Amino acid sequence: MGRGNITIEDVAREAGVSRQTVSRVINRSPSVSASARSRVEQAIEALGYVPNAAARRMGGARSYLVLAAIERGPAGAALPLDRMLLDGLLCCSAQGYHLMFEQVSGERDLAAALTSLTPDGVVLLPPLDERPGLHEMLAKRSIAVACLGERREYGRVLPGLDEAGFGEAATARLLEKGHRQVGFIGGDGDLARARRRIEGYRRALAEAGSRAHRHFVSDEPRDLAGAMDLARSWLAPTIRPTAIIAGTEAVALGVLQVARELGLVVPRDLSLLALEDTPGLARSHPPISSLHQPLGALFAGACSRLIEVGSAPGPDTAAGAVAGPLTPAASIEPHVFADRATIARAPRAV
Repeated sequence: MGRGNITIEDVAREAGVSRQTVSRVINRSPSVSASARSRVEQAIEALGYVPNAAARRMGGARSYLVLAAIERGPAGAALPLDRMLLDGLLCCSAQGYHLMFEQVSGERDLAAALTSLTPDGVVLLPPLDERPGLHEMLAKRSIAVACLGERREYGRVLPGLDEAGFGEAATARLLEKGHRQVGFIGGDGDLARARRRIEGYRRALAEAGSRAHRHFVSDEPRDLAGAMDLARSWLAPTIRPTAIIAGTEAVALGVLQVARELGLVVPRDLSLLALEDTPGLARSHPPISSLHQPLGALFAGACSRLIEVGSAPGPDTAAGAVAGPLTPAASIEPHVFADRATIARAPRAV
């Protein structure tokens, strides 16, 4: 018998249980004894049975589908979708779920996707996670929603990555090394995101008693050429920053090139910290240190939270019973530091 011809009845016969018991095991129902579950799982493995997704939907309220909504445009394209896709697939497939990405511009696009796909839950990826209209629409449809992170703003906890906290953490890393003249050059990307990071950067320096945030900061998007021009204007004078935070790979590589042109040795004369982690930064000379948000792990965590809600027993734990976005797991660090070769203690005098 070919593997494609194996049916749920064949599995039931092999395991010595009813068809309903096999269905409960496939749908991860808790109302199955450990011995029956073990026999069914062994029969599925021995026969090579693959549950049909459509049949699973018919057997219960779940669709076994998680939908990831991406904003159509530059902001969505800037996300590390390759890493997020891989981590998300590993999480979902291990728990019998499917994962689908959908580009949306607003509520109308997301509503159309929900109608045709009927997912168990939706992950709103940045910057969609900060759009109240999308959250309201999902709540009205009783669809669970998860985001990659949350932030505190004006005394409220809101969905969305804590970009201000990220900028503050990067600055604190350099302050620990004795730097007070710390510059910040954002990249050519999401302007709102960069300005929140600068907010955290300014806060950290102000608390440390430094005035560098008044002189060595750029809140305008910078490509490679723009970053290099700005770095030259900062690093050529006698009074200059001893460390620079770069918003993107292009900015970090541009600053490194300018430092070489001016005869500055990194990290002896200038420390450099990038706010993303790419293969290019790891292969540069010297390899550039980075502080980055592990978006792949955060995305997998969001998928896992949706699956846990959908799999919880009892009518009161259905997706629709969830009020607001599911809280990110405390076990996932919001940022990860890769210490390479571009951060050292601040020079004694500049």
